[in-house]
Amino acid sequence: MNLSVFRMIVLFSAFALLLQGCNLPVAGPEQPAPSATELPRFTPTESPLPPTSTPLPPTETPLPSATPTLTLTLEPSSTPTPAPPTAEVVRESNCRVGPAGNYTLVATYQPGKVLNVIARDLGGGFVFVQNPEKPEEQCYLLQNNIKISGDLSFLPQITPPPTPTPAPNFTVVFWKYMMCKDAYVAHFKVVNTGGSQFRSAYVKVTDQKRKQSLEQSLLAFDLYEGCIVARNIAPLLPGGTGYVQSAPYPWDPRSNRQTAVIMLCTEQDLKGACVTKTLEFQE
Repeated sequence: MNLSVFRMIVLFSAFALLLQGCNLPVAGPEQPAPSATELPRFTPTESPLPPTSTPLPPTETPLPSATPTLTLTLEPSSTPTPAPPTAEVVRESNCRVGPAGNYTLVATYQPGKVLNVIARDLGGGFVFVQNPEKPEEQCYLLQNNIKISGDLSFLPQITPPPTPTPAPNFTVVFWKYMMCKDAYVAHFKVVNTGGSQFRSAYVKVTDQKRKQSLEQSLLAFDLYEGCIVARNIAPLLPGGTGYVQSAPYPWDPRSNRQTAVIMLCTEQDLKGACVTKTLEFQE
């Protein structure tokens, strides 16, 4: 490019700039352009937009204001609670699980012992007591053997346990000697004092002078007259009276002292529950 052309381009550019400056309007101070990240601001005259969501109501209902309450003062009852009655033992007494002598014995109390009465008279002259030193020890005590302090009317009446079945038992005594076929036989009278019947017996007699013994088993408690059965008794019921006898003596035993072992059993052939008694006798 030659120098003349270059000068013409420069002059032409300067002239264009001059013309552009003359056409621009006069303005106040320049305002800075808002930043691309800056949000527009609201002026005081502008109203804020309404909220986009409705606030939830409170989740708890406010408690009502407390109202003063009237406090009542209880007056003492005009009827005092009666003191628990007690029983003082005045003579040695057996205390049992039931109101009768055939119940199991719980304890024997001596005079001066004080017990708590927890149930009143059951109609048989007994009260139900408790040992304060051993609360689990409760039993029936004969009212004639104690001195009661306190009111029994508010106490309950309790039902006693069923009457227990007495254990097998009997009493026996020597009755007499009898002759049977020219031999002496020792006869004994037995009474069933237990709660079970007897169905068999065993008798053993020993002559203390001769040191000899005789024995036999029986399945009945018959009454004999000599060698004849006067009354058949089998079995021997509770409360009944029966008879047992020894085997015949080959000698006269009447002047010698004898020992008898007598066993009664609740089943035949000496089985079941058996009870044995021993006695000495001499005619």
